[in-house]
Amino acid sequence: MKKTCQFSLIICCFNEEDNLEKTILESLKELKQLFDTFEIIIIEDKSSDRSPKIADRLSRKYSSIKVIHNLINLGQGISFLIGLHEVKGDLIMQNGADRPFNIKDLKKILPLFKQYDIVVVVRRDRSAYTFWRKLTSWVNNFLRKLLFGSHFSDLNFVQIYKRKVTKSIPILSRSAAFTTQELILRAKQKGYKIIEMELPYHKRIGGEAHHGKKRDILWALIDMVNFWLEYKR
Repeated sequence: MKKTCQFSLIICCFNEEDNLEKTILESLKELKQLFDTFEIIIIEDKSSDRSPKIADRLSRKYSSIKVIHNLINLGQGISFLIGLHEVKGDLIMQNGADRPFNIKDLKKILPLFKQYDIVVVVRRDRSAYTFWRKLTSWVNNFLRKLLFGSHFSDLNFVQIYKRKVTKSIPILSRSAAFTTQELILRAKQKGYKIIEMELPYHKRIGGEAHHGKKRDILWALIDMVNFWLEYKR
């Protein structure tokens, strides 16, 4: 096989100095056991803490790590799309810098790619969420089912894609909450094989969460409506 890279992991980072290094080191350790060739792409989203220095130090130490510094804070949705543009792996995954998905669970997912093009990881337990986070998640899922008839139960956690999927689908959304949803919904339209797999969600240990802000919710709603206007045609 003349493949240059088997797996790409995208980590979007904003003010994660308490988590970033541990997340990267744990990911390196596990990926070395699973793949001969892999890369970790850190999208550093103009953090105001020590995250940029930590990311650069890790990239100098490990050749499999690449850091992209956003010139301004662009948000997780746009950062993820930047990562998609840069990756070279046959399989692509994104994970949070605070390790909501345990990379050790990846080995349970990989065998599914013999049959499927995308694996959508569903959070097994959201008890650690605040009431506001649970409410916004419920509303998001309700609207997606109402507008698109989507049977997917969780499109805002972790997904793993074959690279051929991401390269064949243009994504118009830019919000953190709807970018991956649009990607999955378009992939379903194009007939790609998608399966859900339930796995544990891991509570943030350090730092502060940046999701669920009113501005981000409004941005996601605008993206959802714009996509629906196209979808219904």
